Amino acid sequence: MGFYKLLMDSSGENNIVCHYENDYGIQQYDLKMGKKIDGWNDNFEFYYDVTEGEQATDYLANDMGWLVFSGRLKKMMEELNIKAEFFAVSIREKTTNTKLNDYYVTNIIETVDALCLAESEYFETVTKKAGTIYTIQKYAVYGDKLVDKNMFKLPNRQEIPTFISEIFKEEVSKKSLTGMEFLEIKVV
Repeated sequence: MGFYKLLMDSSGENNIVCHYENDYGIQQYDLKMGKKIDGWNDNFEFYYDVTEGEQATDYLANDMGWLVFSGRLKKMMEELNIKAEFFAVSIREKTTNTKLNDYYVTNIIETVDALCLAESEYFETVTKKAGTIYTIQKYAVYGDKLVDKNMFKLPNRQEIPTFISEIFKEEVSKKSLTGMEFLEIKVV
């Protein structure tokens, strides 16, 4: 089976881009590390400016770099039994106060130790505090470790990217979900 790195669709010139004004103490990287969140603040809101873009996609761009997904995408993920937390989020147009309904900040909590460093393209940085850090330019994963995994993160300081299966990609296409691009990664 094929696997892909999930990317934001960068071709939509009229797509909504969300911005936050108050983080309510929620750290930006908390939702990128593949761990459950303790203490989500329901007051957190995103805003967008209709003059910058007015097309609502199923994966919304935002200045936190979070996975902000529509209810349609959330439902598909639940059908695929993806391990994630979903936090309902208010998204408002800055001038008119028009609200986008049924959106969720999504936290992927499944990490799988499937990185094949030998087949990946990367460079190393050695630090006193963290030791060796691998910056991966092209990912390779062990397919046998990813059986029945449709969305996941990698552990050991590789948590920020989100990866999806071919099944996930096909479902996105079938359901005409928007706002996503997929970069194929090597499977060994």
